Amino acid sequence: MIVNQPLLPTKNTEDIRIYLPVKELSLEGQEGGFESYLIPAPRGLRPDSYDPARAFLQELVSYFTARLGCGHESFIQVGQVREQEATRLFADHARDWIPEAGLGVWPHRPAPRMWKMEDMENIESASGTGPMLHSVFRVTAHANARLDAMTTMLGTGCGLQLVSHVETAVLLRDLKGLFLGFIQDRVFRIFPWYVPLIEKAALAESMEPFTTSVLRGISLYIRESPEDGGILIVSAQPLAEIFAQLGCKQMEREMKPTWTLAE
Repeated sequence: MIVNQPLLPTKNTEDIRIYLPVKELSLEGQEGGFESYLIPAPRGLRPDSYDPARAFLQELVSYFTARLGCGHESFIQVGQVREQEATRLFADHARDWIPEAGLGVWPHRPAPRMWKMEDMENIESASGTGPMLHSVFRVTAHANARLDAMTTMLGTGCGLQLVSHVETAVLLRDLKGLFLGFIQDRVFRIFPWYVPLIEKAALAESMEPFTTSVLRGISLYIRESPEDGGILIVSAQPLAEIFAQLGCKQMEREMKPTWTLAE
């Protein structure tokens, strides 16, 4: 175990929300040189339900930074949810995290652009939606602020982590170059940095070359994905052996490789 990490949130036994430990992890696919995993994590559970996932992700990220020499950048996609708790948590810790605004972009969806008349018509229909602006905030404070942001926001559907062997300034510069070649609308070309928003649909068998390109410099990608109902993990290297070192137990008789997280 790696020590000297941020403390996990304390339990609140008076919280009336459902307690359901989030402690399973399954292999979802192996495409384009990447492995993808999912930790099913329903939204709206009592905060301590996510403690096993908090401890696991903290250890996983620390493994990559302490043992493999990677850097860790933590991001918060607050704009994608309207829950008061997520907004409150972000506001309460903003002074410690020193957030900087950038843009999240789906590499497998149409590039962000300004709304048009047909978008307004779609948003008024029963099932349509218009193009959305995905504001993402980067934690710029040093020390354990990035790990603290990851564990604090876990369960809100907002967290996004990039772990890379590439220096942060170089990684963000390279990602910006890729996304500026993708985004044509000048309104969306003014942000200081861009990060990929990945969901399972982006990692299908016919994985788009652009998605592969934006993931190329990222060793470990972690995102709370409401679209997939859990925490998505994408890795450029096999993780089964690392899971075992972190105390995860592989379950038997499962249709796909599945682990229980250490508690």
